[in-house]
Amino acid sequence: MIQRLNLHLPISALSLGQCSFNILRELYRRKVQCALFPYGAPDLAAYKIDEQFGKWIETCVNNRYKKVDRSVPTLAVWHLAESQFKPSDRQYLLSFVETDSPTDAEINIANQQDHTFFTSSWTVDNFQTYGARNVSFVPLGLDEDFKPANRRLIPDDQTHWILVGKAEWRKNTEMIIKAWCAKYAGKKEHLLTLAVTNPFYKKDQMEAFYARCFDGKPKPYNVNLLPHLKTNAEMNSLYNSADVDLSGFSRSEGWGLPSFTATALGKWSIVTNVTAHKDWATPENAILVEPVGMKPCYDGVFFHPNQPFNQGNFYDFTTDQLVAAMEKAEKVARTPNLEGLKLAEKFTYKNTVDTILAKIETDSV
Repeated sequence: MIQRLNLHLPISALSLGQCSFNILRELYRRKVQCALFPYGAPDLAAYKIDEQFGKWIETCVNNRYKKVDRSVPTLAVWHLAESQFKPSDRQYLLSFVETDSPTDAEINIANQQDHTFFTSSWTVDNFQTYGARNVSFVPLGLDEDFKPANRRLIPDDQTHWILVGKAEWRKNTEMIIKAWCAKYAGKKEHLLTLAVTNPFYKKDQMEAFYARCFDGKPKPYNVNLLPHLKTNAEMNSLYNSADVDLSGFSRSEGWGLPSFTATALGKWSIVTNVTAHKDWATPENAILVEPVGMKPCYDGVFFHPNQPFNQGNFYDFTTDQLVAAMEKAEKVARTPNLEGLKLAEKFTYKNTVDTILAKIETDSV
């Protein structure tokens, strides 16, 4: 049984931070002694945590320089870039890759780890094809702070659509908003709530983004723009008020937390049948959309050509496919997604951490 770990991971409200927080909670429950090196300043504002768990995190951070030990395994949660630095002799990396063509640098860094876990079996296959050793798939789980609740915040005669996540070409954000508006803008029986942000965009960039989404016209009255939701409790209320989630209509994902969470809470989601989505989304629990091809991943913002990381392609989809999927979603929007609810039982962070620790323990024998 693993009793000590060095940890190198982010603690924040962003997706990697959410994943890391849940891993920390599982390690705390197992009473693992940790030297915790966070990426950046820890930020726990999004979470409601008990006092003892909070003190444990604080102690792990404050004592990291006294407790770090090269003979103790390190668990890192981060992108491949910068994961070449290891605080101990053995490092196990949990990482996320959305492109289809691993670079020499990415393969090399993956191979420098004692083991690399990816949250997508598609990514594992790609890395093995390109020569990576010691890589395997580990699924994420439903954050236990997200629970089904009867909290419908809109009229019963309205279908509530939500879009959650980062404003990004990879996530088809602009396409989704434009397509929804073209079909439902001004129709009072439909409401779209946008919890869309981008921490890398300034205020004027977000304003320009929405101007493009609405074709320079005033925002439709049945589109609701939310400010940044700072807590998981607020996000839980949003998910539970929804009928249909649109966040899964993405070109590529390392897991797809918003669409996965909505589906696991019993909501219907429109989900592209590609990359990490294929590890949890099925025809029974989601409205699946097949790709029509692939396009280079370069968006001029997050993905640039001729770089050592994040090269290759994303899957491609059309507006007509999205509209057809929305029409299917309308038919089931008011019915519970019983198969979706089963995801909460199948995918847990307990299982995630069990898998990671089992590998570390096996290597320690």
